[in-house]
Amino acid sequence: MHLNFDGKDLKLLKSKGIKIEEILRQLNLFRNGVPPINIVEPATVANGVVKLISSNELQHYVQIYNNIRKSKVIYKFTPASGAATRMFKKLFSFVNSDATDPLDDEVRMLFADIKKLAFYDDLDSVCKRMYKKDIQEMISKGMYKEIIQAMLEPGGLGYGHLPKALIKFHKYTDRSRTAMEEHLVESMRYAVGKDDSLELHFTVSPEHRELFEDHAKRLVRLYSDYEVDIHFSFSIQDPSTDTIAVTPDNEPFRTDEGELLFRPGGHGTLIYNLNNLEADFIFVKNIDNVAPDRLKPDTELWFQGLAGYLYTLKSKIDAYMDLIEIGPTEKDLEDIYSFIHNVLSIRIKKKIETIEEKIDTARNIFSRPLRVAGVVKNLGQEGGGPFLVEYDDFVSPQIVEKAQIDLNNPHNMAMLKNSTHFNPTFMVLSVRDHMGKKFDLLNYVDEKASFITTKTYQGRPLKALERPGLWNGAMAFWNTVFVEVPLTVFNPVKTVFDLLKPNHQ
Repeated sequence: MHLNFDGKDLKLLKSKGIKIEEILRQLNLFRNGVPPINIVEPATVANGVVKLISSNELQHYVQIYNNIRKSKVIYKFTPASGAATRMFKKLFSFVNSDATDPLDDEVRMLFADIKKLAFYDDLDSVCKRMYKKDIQEMISKGMYKEIIQAMLEPGGLGYGHLPKALIKFHKYTDRSRTAMEEHLVESMRYAVGKDDSLELHFTVSPEHRELFEDHAKRLVRLYSDYEVDIHFSFSIQDPSTDTIAVTPDNEPFRTDEGELLFRPGGHGTLIYNLNNLEADFIFVKNIDNVAPDRLKPDTELWFQGLAGYLYTLKSKIDAYMDLIEIGPTEKDLEDIYSFIHNVLSIRIKKKIETIEEKIDTARNIFSRPLRVAGVVKNLGQEGGGPFLVEYDDFVSPQIVEKAQIDLNNPHNMAMLKNSTHFNPTFMVLSVRDHMGKKFDLLNYVDEKASFITTKTYQGRPLKALERPGLWNGAMAFWNTVFVEVPLTVFNPVKTVFDLLKPNHQ
């Protein structure tokens, strides 16, 4: 493939840290298409999802984790780079409409229950400053749009342009807490590790980084009396993960000024950020999935249980790797393959005939990062779910997004229909090998599991490439074990109206 890149193009690529070979790879994906994922069956309690059968079993793993965690380096990893614009989508639509009164039921309910919002007092103060009236007087005068403008615009609270992490989610007797603070509070119950250190890592956008850092300083001061050494760290998406845009004919897209156009590579690029963390355990949870204190115990309990279960699995894998290095017996190999099939739920497709092939295959399987992913019963939530997916040589548990699936295939539609669980992004990761060396996580990404989408730039159509999603393609070649967790650990705030629900009061 010949690329007509001039010196200006090459200078742009160099500034971003992108190699020509990577551009060629991306252009090939555009031209050849992204192959749909090959689903074998949904992961269920009968096959691929572990269900802890009693509270005693859960407590057993909680105890295991708490016995060892003060000797481990532990991180909490929270993707938090997105702005909250979509959280207020209906409110923006109302403000920009010709209607003077809210017509949408949820918007009307917001004004009826507006005192329940954790940021009500802040908003009331802003309204008094901007309009010389409190919220209740403004409602009585039909000044709905003005209230929303005070909520969303930079001259007011500016919530429409802030990241979700910095929005106040929950109200308490003394004050209200942001989503970021709620992550800190819950993490103090399960993520404090070696030297009583609590390491909280947030991925942020460059324009918000200073706001995050300022808020972090305030939180560290606020919780300085606790016997925990709190550390916040932040990272941004690496420019080298940007992807090239193409025309509908799959040629590099150029702006009116003749420059190549690059776009952010999507959520999956955060595997680079995750790869920079040196830790024994990494807890992962989305920024908008937090609960008030009265509902935190289940999250704290189950995260500790998952970590204890992860530690148990990792210890078993390390012991098997030690056997493999010294030379396993036939009985050892029987135990190893029973673990691979029955615990890791991996089915090996290729024919293995010799002892050496058995050892090499087991070594390859165990030489991967490990994650225990909590899954909840599927009640119709939008998002990915646990499936058993076929590759060239094996079938393994994967989190699969709907966008990865060929929906024209009747088999796939049947598998979707029979899916029983949903991925709430509630997982614990182990990223070191049996010798304690950190895996290079970039070696375990299925680059073919990318997404091609259609966009526009200044009215011109284009095609964009998103890198493999963080929980699916970016972790495709990890060892993954699914564990059923209760729905009480899943309290997402996708819209401002979710903050009015009982689980956020």
